[in-house]
Amino acid sequence: MSESGPDAQQGANGEHATGGSRRPERPPVRALDPATAMRLTDGRPPLPALYLSDRLLVRSATGGGRPRGLDDLRTALGKLDLDFRVTPRPDGGPRDLDQPTWGTSITLQPTRSIDPVDAWSVLQHLREAGEPIAEQLSLEHVLRPADGYWGGVGGYWGGVGGYWGGVGGYWGGVGGYWGGVGGYWGGVGGYWGGVGGSALQEYSVPGRGGRMPVALALPDPRLRARPVDRNPVVVVPDTAIAAHPWFTDGEGLVRLELKDGRLVPVKTPKPVDPPISVPAPTEPVGLLQGHATFIAGLVRQGCPEATILSIPVMGDDGVVDESVMLDVLQALLDRHVHGQEHDDTSEVVDVLSLSLGYYAEDRTYTSGPVADLLDRFAERGVVVVAGVGNDGTDSPFVPAALAAALPQRVTAKSVPPLASVGASNPDGVTVALFSNNLTVVSAVRSGVSVVSTLPLTNGMGQPSSEVSTDGTVRCTVDPDDYTGGFGVWSGTSFSTPVFAAELAAALIGEGGLTDVAPSAMRKRAIRALRTCIGRARP
Repeated sequence: MSESGPDAQQGANGEHATGGSRRPERPPVRALDPATAMRLTDGRPPLPALYLSDRLLVRSATGGGRPRGLDDLRTALGKLDLDFRVTPRPDGGPRDLDQPTWGTSITLQPTRSIDPVDAWSVLQHLREAGEPIAEQLSLEHVLRPADGYWGGVGGYWGGVGGYWGGVGGYWGGVGGYWGGVGGYWGGVGGYWGGVGGSALQEYSVPGRGGRMPVALALPDPRLRARPVDRNPVVVVPDTAIAAHPWFTDGEGLVRLELKDGRLVPVKTPKPVDPPISVPAPTEPVGLLQGHATFIAGLVRQGCPEATILSIPVMGDDGVVDESVMLDVLQALLDRHVHGQEHDDTSEVVDVLSLSLGYYAEDRTYTSGPVADLLDRFAERGVVVVAGVGNDGTDSPFVPAALAAALPQRVTAKSVPPLASVGASNPDGVTVALFSNNLTVVSAVRSGVSVVSTLPLTNGMGQPSSEVSTDGTVRCTVDPDDYTGGFGVWSGTSFSTPVFAAELAAALIGEGGLTDVAPSAMRKRAIRALRTCIGRARP
């Protein structure tokens, strides 16, 4: 296992997950190494995974007015010379331990302060000892977007100069955990790649799918939106959506944030007009800067009638702790259920679009925290779509790995299955080499060199050639000048909202959106899924 705890910098232009403040120092993150980590109880090695080294998630079954199981956990941990404390929420609010669900995060504490703590080893010791409480425990994973950053030279996860690996990188060395020849996460012969790191890296090159600015002669698609009885709501838990001429709060966009376990409105940023002059160049921003803004633009293009519900869960570092994500999803579900039970359509959501996930270390993910919570969304009639990931692997990327086939026969109790979305190349026929090949890939949609909205930023890069004559500047393309507001990007992060928008449009076609009873929403969702999954790739 390898460990690090970088304090990631945040970007600008509304892309902070914490309202503009610097993210608190991240707890230590470990990479589960199959070669050195404790084995599963059946003797097999675990799969590689990212997790917080001193955290576990606990399923809190309630009874008698207080959580059950935590006393048993303290007793079981005492046998390992450990104790724990309940991890507070990042916003400082208390955690509600009376929810009968996953999401209570605990921080392990050794009885001797100098002893190291490894959550995976602790969990395996409890399982091996047959402790009943072990069935209520899970690693707290670190989720990352299903975006367009691959390993190799300059790659996000690895390679020379990469964030997680490479020469002098956090995780260290060519061929380290995250990338390079033989790396766990990608590259030639890597656990996740196996298809050739250099081939995957082609997609990160501008002109071959890599992020780059473009000009788009297209007005805000919302100007052509049809009047509907109720606008379908597509939820995007991701980075924050930046100010952009296409997005005005209250006009197809609602911003919420988590405060003390509840989703509350975010302070409205000022509307942005197309810039008249080029802003001053800024320092490089986070690699995920603009991620949700790009996603929102794809939803807007695919279904102008949809209301986009933006919930920031991560900053430009592109990572989010599993407990934070579960807190947000629980609050979203509570809000949705309240809307259904009180016939308040302003709180009801239709599509949950997830362009992020984590690689699971074993098969427990099928009944783990994320699976349990997303099952409850399905029971309430919400369609969940998730990107399959970008590492060219068949390893389980959760939540997309939870996808299932549509029910053959729709009954009153049928629920819409989670839909996993892969990425196609621009030809609309071939599948992108990076797109993970999971057991169930529900749909494949455009995910390479797609065009969408980006924050109006201008980085430190400069055009390769420039000539000024009589006050007119003639130059080549500035590679990181996005003041035009549009760009090209690739990844299953973006094929996912393409499909989510398609589903929202299909829900409008089904009609009856004002009926938000769970049974009506379930049937409508299944019919929309059947319509969209059955379509040929666009």
